[in-house]
Amino acid sequence: EVSLPGGKADEGDKDDGDTATREAKEEIGLDPSLVNIITVLEPFLSKHLLRVVPVIGVLNDRKAFKPTPNPAEVDAVFDAPLEMFIKDENRSAEEREWMGEKYLLHFFDYEIENKRYLIWGLTAGILIRAASVVYQRPPAFLEQSPKFKVPGLVDK
Repeated sequence: EVSLPGGKADEGDKDDGDTATREAKEEIGLDPSLVNIITVLEPFLSKHLLRVVPVIGVLNDRKAFKPTPNPAEVDAVFDAPLEMFIKDENRSAEEREWMGEKYLLHFFDYEIENKRYLIWGLTAGILIRAASVVYQRPPAFLEQSPKFKVPGLVDK
């Protein structure tokens, strides 16, 4: 499974940015001082009905970040070009049904350092939305079924 760093808010977290940077430090060793938070996206709903709030940040000094994965949570750390998530390359989609609604599930194939990764589901959906915001253009493919309605959210 490929996923983004993240997790539940702790009592000491001031906001979603605090939660995101704390979790990134715990999971991949990312020093919060290296991150400039740009924006917070609209929440997504996980298949388990949990509210997921994507936080977009930029590394102030990419060379200063030396990933140190938490072996209890992470097998590998890699980066992928964000723009690939709005291009219609190395991508496929399937129509699925969830809670009585038909929706599109996206899959992106990515290879780096002779390792192949399949980025799909909620992670792919978040990266598609993040890329659309950052590049200020919609994806070159249908992001979601026009008739899909998101069920109600559960607090995080």
